[in-house]
Amino acid sequence: MLPMPTRVAGIAFIGAALMVLLGIAVSSPIIVSLGGTGFAALGFALALTMPTGRRVRHEKLEFAWWLAHGDGASAGGAVTPGAPFTVRCYIRHRGHVPLFLSQMKPIVPGGARLLQDEPDSLMLMPATRTEFAFRLLAPAAGRVVLHGLAVTLVGPLGLFEVPLYFPNPLAIKVLPSAAAIRHASQRSLAGLPLERSGTTRVRRPGGGTELRELRELHSGDPFKSIAWKASARAGKLLVREVEREVQDVHYVIVDVSGTMRGGALGRRKLDFAIEAATVEARRTLERGDEFGLITVDGRILHHVPADDGVRHMIRVYDALIGCTEVVDHDLTDLDDDEVVATVGRYVRNQDGIDFSSTTKPDAWEVGPLIQHVSRSLGKEGSKEQVLALSPTSTLLRRFCKVRGIPLPYRPDPRDASKAPGLAHALREAEGRSRVPRSILLITDLDSLGAPEPLVAAVKLMRIHGHSITLFVLDARHFVDAPSNVVEADLYRVYGHGEDRRL
Repeated sequence: MLPMPTRVAGIAFIGAALMVLLGIAVSSPIIVSLGGTGFAALGFALALTMPTGRRVRHEKLEFAWWLAHGDGASAGGAVTPGAPFTVRCYIRHRGHVPLFLSQMKPIVPGGARLLQDEPDSLMLMPATRTEFAFRLLAPAAGRVVLHGLAVTLVGPLGLFEVPLYFPNPLAIKVLPSAAAIRHASQRSLAGLPLERSGTTRVRRPGGGTELRELRELHSGDPFKSIAWKASARAGKLLVREVEREVQDVHYVIVDVSGTMRGGALGRRKLDFAIEAATVEARRTLERGDEFGLITVDGRILHHVPADDGVRHMIRVYDALIGCTEVVDHDLTDLDDDEVVATVGRYVRNQDGIDFSSTTKPDAWEVGPLIQHVSRSLGKEGSKEQVLALSPTSTLLRRFCKVRGIPLPYRPDPRDASKAPGLAHALREAEGRSRVPRSILLITDLDSLGAPEPLVAAVKLMRIHGHSITLFVLDARHFVDAPSNVVEADLYRVYGHGEDRRL
């Protein structure tokens, strides 16, 4: 932590240099002496500032932060997109000399934005704990990881300053906006799943709860449904058609491929799909029905089997948030060597340990880096499941996911895998059940490739009596309106492509 000159020190240095040059030009020893005095003052201030970093390390400043509950957007622990949330902090100063901190900035990733009305400086009194807070805003659902707090310690006379960094990762889940909508309390359900009732009304012959109509006996109707007295009066066989409330099964399949991820956070097709899936999940569960979720990109990333209850909604949230931070090798654009470099740079900046190779340029000591990452993951108790080509790559990619290190997602599906992947997801949603289910597929149909596998899966499920709704996202609804002639022409050209695909 070497001291850095402040703007005042720079002005003082230039002033002293000009005085020395002027004194030499006019042969004035007094002016030269004044300039030399200025240089001596700067040197004295630098000497006083040099031990500041060592003293701070000896006094061990303690920093901690946490998500504030009970106020604003984080009331009840739910942080949602577009609503500010508060992160409370404290710094414990165990020394005996006051310290002045300036330029206080939390290291915030691209998934969140620091509001501008936050404190920029702080005076730490000796042997005290000083509390303060930051307000941040997340534009989209996902997980925000704050890596640490960067501050500047101002030295004597304000001429030099020492940069400090407090590494302390803090992970915050940002739930979809629909999670904050208040609804009526969910009914408690009892009994076996097949005995539970929802609000879906199904008409069937035989026993039930509400008579709908009397009709003639058809082939296949059970004999126990025959209304014998009514049949005797009418002179022909009649059956009772009744209605009863049953627990329906709803599935949402979300396409999370690269074509859904273009654009600014909060305005992507993926963000809309996450919100739509959340709305459907809450509506289904509050109705007393079962809800299942599948996220897919060529293969199934998450499958939350159909279930009911309040706790099931938490599993749905975790799956939706999980699709925003994918690090698997087949879905990201970095190979294993690039992942090693990414983790190496992060560890060097975050933990202050440099694992770069001393013999080869742009290379890393992979063995020691793996040991450091393994120890870090062991302390944090990580059990994140990732897909990689080797144990080393698995460990590094898991570290990226835990620490919130973003790996660029591949822009387009590869090997024409989108249509087969969606077809596989439809078959998974159907399962082995032959009871009709309601399935909602959210996709943009972009880079679909040959649609035959998807068409065949839809036809088969329709034959089995399932209800399928295709929710197709049009890219024109996720961009700003054209502001000039060139943008209007591009909007029209790409709009024709959207029309052809639809």
